[in-house]
Amino acid sequence: MKKLGLLLITIGLLFSGCGTLNLETGAKMTNSIILDHSRIEKKIYVQVTNTANSGGEKMLLDKSIKESLLERGYVIVESSSEASLGLFVNVLFANNLKEAKAIQAASVLGVTSGIVAMGAGSSTGDSLLIGATAALIGATGAKVLEDETFKAVVDIHVCNYKEDSSRRTRLFVKAVQMYLDIDEAMPILEKETTKSIVNIF
Repeated sequence: MKKLGLLLITIGLLFSGCGTLNLETGAKMTNSIILDHSRIEKKIYVQVTNTANSGGEKMLLDKSIKESLLERGYVIVESSSEASLGLFVNVLFANNLKEAKAIQAASVLGVTSGIVAMGAGSSTGDSLLIGATAALIGATGAKVLEDETFKAVVDIHVCNYKEDSSRRTRLFVKAVQMYLDIDEAMPILEKETTKSIVNIF
């Protein structure tokens, strides 16, 4: 009977709560980069690198940035010596940290709950069941019920070769939605990152 009650509580906890059904995105730069558009000669050298790993290498910005700049009337040149402006972009991180956090939290929660139950006088079998239940709520519950949050961290360096000046900033982008996976999230992060970068120009 006790185990049945525990199971009902587990089910109630597992399927309670809410998540984000509609996609939410956001982007923020650490510093503003402002260019005088009236004085810009629209020849730009673009270099995009990606030093992220563990899934972050799936974020591909080179093509989308160059296409967006072409739409704004810029000419993409092959060498910085030919350019008036230089745009250097590096992806530092692009992935979902939630799953790793959930596994870590579940392990701690499961072990702690089992120890507490044993200390309260529960049998070994009941203690293990409580610990497993807590771990299930910590891992499976978080995975099923909570939002999936993907984030990207991108360094941006803009050079004005005509004025011999440069500016740097770091861009943070996020995409939040229930059940969002990495293959769906990467194009969203790419789009939001491209938009933020190209809006400088």
